[in-house]
Amino acid sequence: MLGGGAVVVAPRRHGHDVDEAALFYRSVLGLEPAAVGEFAAPFGLVRSRALTEPRRRVRLALTVSLLRRGEWSPGVAEPQYVALATDDVLATARAARAAGAPLLGIPDNYYADLDARLGLPPARLAEFRDLGVLYEETPDGAYLQVCTEVLGGRLFLAFVQRVGAYDGYGWTDAPVRMAAHRRRRLVRQGSRA
Repeated sequence: MLGGGAVVVAPRRHGHDVDEAALFYRSVLGLEPAAVGEFAAPFGLVRSRALTEPRRRVRLALTVSLLRRGEWSPGVAEPQYVALATDDVLATARAARAAGAPLLGIPDNYYADLDARLGLPPARLAEFRDLGVLYEETPDGAYLQVCTEVLGGRLFLAFVQRVGAYDGYGWTDAPVRMAAHRRRRLVRQGSRA
């Protein structure tokens, strides 16, 4: 079921750390700079710098919180994740759930917005909602991802599927994922989100 490469996201505390880390991975592993993205997260501005090898089977995205403040700030200072590529994210999510993996629940309003923006077939949208699939679509293709809850206090896993020539990292959905992780953490702590 799993195939392709992997995306590893490793947050840093300061913006300059990302540049130093990118230089390290470029010189030691031969990874080349790829996309740079910024997005607003529930707790502040986030920047991500991607690196990849020429065949794009291994991708590394270094992510930093440029501004981190307030109660929205995650309880996990530097969550990290490993994303494993799959040829069928829906089958992978079903198998992970059947094996007892704690898949991250995504709020219903995300799927209402997805429906309004893209008008996906109702059955497909229902399956995305049931499995917690995040979906990004561009003229080049699509990106589907399913994440686990944070495991062991700092790490979560993601299963990702690229369709067509999609070459991004799902950054459009990152704020939704971050908010869902925060909400799940608060529920576990007995607080209200």
